Amino acid sequence: MLENDRCGLYEVVPADLDLLEASPATLDRYGIPQKPDAVTEPELFEFWTELVSSPFTAKQPTFADIDPPSAGGALQSMLNWSGALISTPWPQQIVFAAAGWNVPDVRRPSASALDTHADDPKSLLWVGLDGRNGALPNISLPQIGTGHWPNREPKHFAWWDWWHNTSSVEATTKSPAPPKPQAITLIDNLSIETGDRILAGLAVQVSGDILYFIKNQSTGEFRSFLAPPPPGEIEPLGSSVEWVMERPTDPDSRDLFPLPDYDPVNFRYCVARAADGAIGSGRMMTLEDNALMIEMRETFANPERTVIVSRPELRQETPDGPIGVTCTFQDPMT
Repeated sequence: MLENDRCGLYEVVPADLDLLEASPATLDRYGIPQKPDAVTEPELFEFWTELVSSPFTAKQPTFADIDPPSAGGALQSMLNWSGALISTPWPQQIVFAAAGWNVPDVRRPSASALDTHADDPKSLLWVGLDGRNGALPNISLPQIGTGHWPNREPKHFAWWDWWHNTSSVEATTKSPAPPKPQAITLIDNLSIETGDRILAGLAVQVSGDILYFIKNQSTGEFRSFLAPPPPGEIEPLGSSVEWVMERPTDPDSRDLFPLPDYDPVNFRYCVARAADGAIGSGRMMTLEDNALMIEMRETFANPERTVIVSRPELRQETPDGPIGVTCTFQDPMT
């Protein structure tokens, strides 16, 4: 593995390497998640097989700042998240999370929301670990996904983050201080277009680092890298996994951006692995495991009212197949 100033960069996968039959050591060398068990983890195995199959072209990722910056991560789930999450009982921890979705077209909404940062709609799609109780000290949220901003060119992009709240509890009030804003990071050499099929996920390593990976299945372009935990103390990872449509936050004002009108998003491969001890062992989890649905709300004028603008719904992908979640934009004027 090669290093840069922020992440570990892996050697590039040779064009003639058969990843379907590669050894665990070879997969580690090239930043490919380990092969799941086809019998005990059938849905994870299906995801992994598509991830490493043709078309497949790997490059080392390059990174850039988002301009203008926006912060991802947790704020208030009912105000900036829409989607689903599953949690696992202690002492199990989620150590692998997967997701797939198609890039939606996005447009300006029919009405302007109140209490938002400018009239500049923005949305982020992602899979991540933890972050549900983001106001608590030392909570973190590693996440990877795609961004969709109607006013940006290009309006679709890949990004990642390891959001964290390292605010200390104030001694006098015993209440957590507000989380510090952190801007997301662009993966700027992975092109994304409307309708592209995306595969993404995270794998927690024994070291505590995380293998981030994302593939544009429509073009075959794959990127992966290893990121260390953020500085400061954080809570152990793995209490929950989320599949989310988010409207991000302006780091300076901490106001939410308005949500764009977006085509329905069908999250596929909503699967994870929960481990009891050694990373890599454990059981597969899906949305059949105590899934919690999250609706996003915004406030509008004329008359002033709060309405659901993004609604999640579970769906059966095939009669006997896995369960996914669909996020649908709700026009505030209807």
